[in-house]
Amino acid sequence: MSWIEIVLLALQTGIGFQGASYALAATGLNLQFGYTGLSNFGHVGFLLVGAYGMGIAADNGWSIWVGFALGIAAAVILGLALGIPTLRLRADYLAIVTIATAEMLRLVVNARPSEPLTGGSRGIGSLTTRLGFFRPNFIPERRYGIGDSFVFSS
Repeated sequence: MSWIEIVLLALQTGIGFQGASYALAATGLNLQFGYTGLSNFGHVGFLLVGAYGMGIAADNGWSIWVGFALGIAAAVILGLALGIPTLRLRADYLAIVTIATAEMLRLVVNARPSEPLTGGSRGIGSLTTRLGFFRPNFIPERRYGIGDSFVFSS
């Protein structure tokens, strides 16, 4: 199996999408903290809002493109609501405000009144089948030992 086939298989199973989203989040954190030295934990909130925008769109049976647009719009609105008041904050104060915002978003998503929309602490499940992606488990049943042997041999 070549590397191209492995990457295509990962993209088909949805693993590539999750890896790409984590890579984008890590790149954003590196850009902000690594180059400027500012501690900003708002990226977690933006990732949460964008992912739930996509999940809510998929849960309602909307197109994947509507989900992308809804996730981007939700992250932009949060960015404006958080960015304009904190424009002049630096160092510890920026970190405190962004940690507080991320914590407030976590509490809002897990709150009982928002549970029908967000799924509460369990989240929105089985999105891969609704979005048209393949199952995340690409190893057939009763073949886990073969997969483990490949992982441990490398």
